[in-house]
Amino acid sequence: MREFELMVIVDGTMPEEEATAVATTVQSFISSRGTILKADPWGRRRMAYPINKKQDGYYWVIAFECEPGEVDALKQQLRVNENVIRWMVTRPEHKKTVVPVETVVAQEATPAPAPESVPAPEPSTPSEAQE
Repeated sequence: MREFELMVIVDGTMPEEEATAVATTVQSFISSRGTILKADPWGRRRMAYPINKKQDGYYWVIAFECEPGEVDALKQQLRVNENVIRWMVTRPEHKKTVVPVETVVAQEATPAPAPESVPAPEPSTPSEAQE
């Protein structure tokens, strides 16, 4: 199972209850194929530019886990739903492991082994010797 994040914009001209019902439908589709980790409703917001002559939309961000093949089924479901204006599925960046400062300082304090000296090759032609 991999972690994904979905952002959905639902038509802002519909009542909030209907927009919530659309988001609930999307969430139930996801939960039937995976596990919802977090659902974050952002509410109604003005979009940066009009989409299909609409200025406002209801935003939801849903973090979930599922098999990668199930994402294609989710994308198809979102394409078919005419109340969904825009959507985007992404994979969040993996969390980086934090290394304690003492470990980094200790590694810098130990000297690195010196490389063995290798003699320089002799020039094979007289012109290389002059350069």
